[in-house]
Amino acid sequence: MSEKENNIVVNDEPVTEEALKDRKGFVAWIKDHKKQLILIGVSIPTIIAVVLGLKNKDALKALWENLNEEIKKANMYSTKWFETVTDDVLSAEREKVRLEYCSSGDNFSEASRLQNLLWRFDKEMSKRAWGDETPHAPSIHREHGWYLANDD
Repeated sequence: MSEKENNIVVNDEPVTEEALKDRKGFVAWIKDHKKQLILIGVSIPTIIAVVLGLKNKDALKALWENLNEEIKKANMYSTKWFETVTDDVLSAEREKVRLEYCSSGDNFSEASRLQNLLWRFDKEMSKRAWGDETPHAPSIHREHGWYLANDD
């Protein structure tokens, strides 16, 4: 073989045998130290997270408390809660939600959320009152108006 055929070309530049040995040695070193490199790759971000966490401990604590509060709020009016709560508790909680709805002011997204929640309360209360029956109002029909007596 000629000298041209033995040379390896990478990015239009010839690669010498010394560079190939260095590359093989580097790859072998990485293979030998694979566990240590993985440990360093995991531990450095962990240490950074711990340092930042300690620095911002109060902010993280407040965030954690807010998340727990939101989770409790979300679970408070879950479908399971509606099915298992007593009628008295259901009425009391509905009144709390109604008062929050009335005091929501210009916060329309909150008012909409509370109105939907009120409808859930009403639906459950109606389901408990009527069971499997379809709720119906008394069918009163007067010839000349509802306020007139039926003395005809």
